[in-house]
Amino acid sequence: MELIVIAIYIIAFLYSVIFHEIAHGWVASRFGDDTAKVSGRLSLNPLVHIDFLGSIIVPLILIISQSGLLFGWAKPVPVNPYKLAKRPLSYRLVTVSGILTNIFLAVFSAIILKITTQYFGFTANNLGVIFFSIFFQINLVLAVFNSLPLPGFDGFNFLLTFSPVAHILKQTPLGDPLFMVRYGLLISITLLFFLMPYISNIFSFIFGLFINFFGL
Repeated sequence: MELIVIAIYIIAFLYSVIFHEIAHGWVASRFGDDTAKVSGRLSLNPLVHIDFLGSIIVPLILIISQSGLLFGWAKPVPVNPYKLAKRPLSYRLVTVSGILTNIFLAVFSAIILKITTQYFGFTANNLGVIFFSIFFQINLVLAVFNSLPLPGFDGFNFLLTFSPVAHILKQTPLGDPLFMVRYGLLISITLLFFLMPYISNIFSFIFGLFINFFGL
């Protein structure tokens, strides 16, 4: 049963990040940027989205270590903001689309859990209940993490769509694309390490809100 649960974690995680990335590409395509579509990234095939470190190594370490937290990432979907119509609004929608998708999937999972456990009497050890419980948690975690204003995260990219913020950051190393390519991920991982207690409190608060709202 433990191996089955691990397999469910992996599948739920992979498709949570895949739907997140597809959302970015899909919204971009709606505003005229077909880069993701041409690159074959609007696909449910996990092989085109997997990032070896973020999609496999990091999640496996977290699962095996029983950290109680599962996080990771897929290869970012390519978006060319210069092809987007109605900028900067369209680019803002592109940046938040992944987060909104994860929230939608979390809400969908909560509704499924509510119906199956409270109206149909499915028990906690039912594989379907286990899957949607894990899917619910993972998508909430992804929504919270990706909302953080850290380099490489959607929250950071969203802030960059506002000219005053972008202008200020251009005066710092964070506004240097080459610097960000080299050190952006390292900076974010370091900040996450120090901020984790606060992030955990934020997640616990939001998780509690969802649980109470849906009566789970």
